[in-house]
Amino acid sequence: MIEYNLKKRLTAFLTVIALLFLLLFCRLTFLQIISSSDLQALALEQWTRGLAISSKRGTIYDRNGIVLAESKTSYNVYVRPASVKDINKVCVVLGDILGLEYSYIEDKCKNRSVSESLIKLQIDQKQAVKIYKANLGGVYLSENSTRYYPYGNFLSQVLGYTTIDNNGQSGIEMYYNKYLKGIDGKTLVNTDIRGREINNTLDMYMSGIPGCNLYLTIDYYLQCMAENAVRQIMENEKPKNATIIIMDPKSSEILAMASSPSFDLNNIPRNNPEELSSQSKCLSIVDVYEPGSTFKVLTTAMALEEKLTTPEERFYDPGYRIVDGEKIKCWKLVGHGSQTMTEGLCNSCNSVFLDLALRLGKDKLYDYFEKFNFGSKLGVDFAGESSGIIMNYDSAQKVDYARMGFGQAIAVTPLQMINALCSVVNGGNLYQPYFVKSITNPAGTTISSNTKSLIRRVVSEDTSQTIRGMMEQVIIKANGINTFIPGYRVSGKTGTSQKYSEGKINGLYTSSFAGAFPADNPDYMVLVIVDEPSGDSYYGSVVATPYAKQIFESIIAYKNYRPTESIEEEKKQMEKNIRLPDLTSMSMVDATQKLISLGLNYEVQGEGSTIINQLPKKDTLMFKNGIVVLITN
Repeated sequence: MIEYNLKKRLTAFLTVIALLFLLLFCRLTFLQIISSSDLQALALEQWTRGLAISSKRGTIYDRNGIVLAESKTSYNVYVRPASVKDINKVCVVLGDILGLEYSYIEDKCKNRSVSESLIKLQIDQKQAVKIYKANLGGVYLSENSTRYYPYGNFLSQVLGYTTIDNNGQSGIEMYYNKYLKGIDGKTLVNTDIRGREINNTLDMYMSGIPGCNLYLTIDYYLQCMAENAVRQIMENEKPKNATIIIMDPKSSEILAMASSPSFDLNNIPRNNPEELSSQSKCLSIVDVYEPGSTFKVLTTAMALEEKLTTPEERFYDPGYRIVDGEKIKCWKLVGHGSQTMTEGLCNSCNSVFLDLALRLGKDKLYDYFEKFNFGSKLGVDFAGESSGIIMNYDSAQKVDYARMGFGQAIAVTPLQMINALCSVVNGGNLYQPYFVKSITNPAGTTISSNTKSLIRRVVSEDTSQTIRGMMEQVIIKANGINTFIPGYRVSGKTGTSQKYSEGKINGLYTSSFAGAFPADNPDYMVLVIVDEPSGDSYYGSVVATPYAKQIFESIIAYKNYRPTESIEEEKKQMEKNIRLPDLTSMSMVDATQKLISLGLNYEVQGEGSTIINQLPKKDTLMFKNGIVVLITN
């Protein structure tokens, strides 16, 4: 019995020992095999101190290879409290070089609860050299990079900007951040248990991997034209803001996009969030507006495509239409009388396009809104794109979609509008707009590229050809004097839309012009939008059109387009040989008859019977068929 108990106890003892060895074996296996990498990392962290080396952010180029955004080497300043031997010297020297308070640096030097503290980010090379030569114990420099924009206030809203630690915060910088950012590197130094650097130990340096480079569709020279025109608009018309887009109709590549007010990308107003938010917003993509009469080009295309009208069909305009008991006025209160469809476009007659919208009906009209991508995002490579605002189908009454025919009761982004116009002049194809042509790695190898991408066909080639001809007639017969360029064929359409607040007209306007060049086979589409001009006039033909003409003339010179017509003969026809009389105090009837007798066109601002002002002023030399704005009481 005793022998049996001894055996039982021995077996139990040996079993316990075996279990203990098994547990020890499992623990060692876990520590040395399964968790080895994690433990090695913890040990390395305990034995070393490291500083990050920011990777160089990729460069952004225009389509010609001109640098629009680049990164320059800068340095970060750190202090390791455990290694600081002379706090007073460190505080005095760094304070003098960096312009920092003594107490701020002193607090950093005395804070032993952290291994190292950041003193200042992104100092320049001159400051870094001074700190290095001062040989301050416990003070370290780490390589960084600072974003630099060679042209400052240029393409600001499109390029966007980065945070202080080089992450994209807006615009292209944010949308393509994962490509531009790169991978940060690190420096390591061996330390003792208190975090003090051990002399004569091997430092490790792991360099960062630079980010990729972007090549945009933007053309620097076209952007300069747009920026210059926007600047002049702000000076001359004193609007709330102004926007210009230049696009390639055959691919929807965005060639230029300028807005004002703007800001210098090298001097970002970070201390004023409200100002920064308003000035960095890309109006062309995130803002919406009522397009007004430029929309009439699209209504024309819809009606032609559905065979609901022809360029020769005649319409009669008494100055208004009545829809569901509501009187909708044409801008010309006395009406345009009998006119063809083409003349209706030239005259920008609201009644004609109201009629076409009613012929199309709500179903067809909303089908075309969908085709043109109104109410939906175009998918441009840019963050924050707006869908526009389309009235709910079920809520839209007859009077609502009647107004949509001439560009009211519908809100679109400038990008949506110019893209839709491109589609009706390029043969009928709606393409997806884009900013980036290609992305290359640091070695220069292309890793991604964008080409034109068809969203859908919206109208036929026949309809597109007809629209091109009609838009050219608008320039020749109506508002042409402001965009007519001797020897060259230009097409276009003006727009002037009333603005509303709380459902009521507020007396403010959005003026615009959209034009294509060359008219018969466009290579360029230009959209100019002037929001709330505060000068003497608000008509698109006066406020927006001249700046589009200026851009077309610059494009002709830049791309060396050869004239298609006799320049001298056309110049002779365009000689300023009509001296404008003083029309103020005259009755509307007398003033309009006088202008007609002189071979001049006119537009009326106001509903009075007496002229109180005129644009241009008296004694101005005018072209034949030029437009005079009559302002009534």
